[in-house]
Amino acid sequence: MKRLTLLTVLLMAALSCFGQTPDTLRVLAIGNSFTYVGDTPAKLKELSASEGHVMIVKSETVGGFTFSRHLQRDKTLKALELPAPASHFDWVFLQNQSQLHARYGEAPRKFPYVLADAKELAGRVRQYSPDARIVIESTWSYPAGNCGGFGSLERFDRLNDKGTLRLAKACRAEVSYIGRAFARARAECPDIDLLDKDRKHQSEYGAYLKTCVNYLLIYGTPFSDHASACGLDPQAAGRLRKVAERSVLGQ
Repeated sequence: MKRLTLLTVLLMAALSCFGQTPDTLRVLAIGNSFTYVGDTPAKLKELSASEGHVMIVKSETVGGFTFSRHLQRDKTLKALELPAPASHFDWVFLQNQSQLHARYGEAPRKFPYVLADAKELAGRVRQYSPDARIVIESTWSYPAGNCGGFGSLERFDRLNDKGTLRLAKACRAEVSYIGRAFARARAECPDIDLLDKDRKHQSEYGAYLKTCVNYLLIYGTPFSDHASACGLDPQAAGRLRKVAERSVLGQ
């Protein structure tokens, strides 16, 4: 974290010398281990700083948590409900339990609480950060547990995207199609393992790819040649940035 802080300070000092004020975004990530493994919030901050952006990132993550459990968690609610400007976020990323969106996509009438929880959580965000852009993440499929119980990675991905899109439309939110980037990377970069040993959670490279997708969703422009690899192999990280660009920007 000292390295990230120093990088931000140096960036602000350099820009001030030229009479420029860097953009500063306040970002909140609410999720579980699919967010905190590999510390994607810290990676997002470091990647943004390397591209000339200042970002204040907070996260509320607990292993295995659903939106419902976050709605019952005091620390998550307090993060949303702090007095202004501390609670005013520009972007809020919501990451649910990994199978729920696919289940909702397959049988929405069987899982109505998935929609109810998403709408309530999005509503809590807007109550205190009315101008925040809310993003619901469509996460990746994985081979563990018979592909999450869906039989194949492709079916898991398809239902995950379908359910997430339905939820996002109902919540007036955006979708981060992280799973699509993972699927593209599996096809185009099979030598880069995106998953940890449990064949479910993200590896450091998977965490980096997720970070790249969310970065591009926020800023909407391709990476420069100076984009941080966040401590990973620079060549592999560069390939994953290109996968993210093709997935998010169509480039």
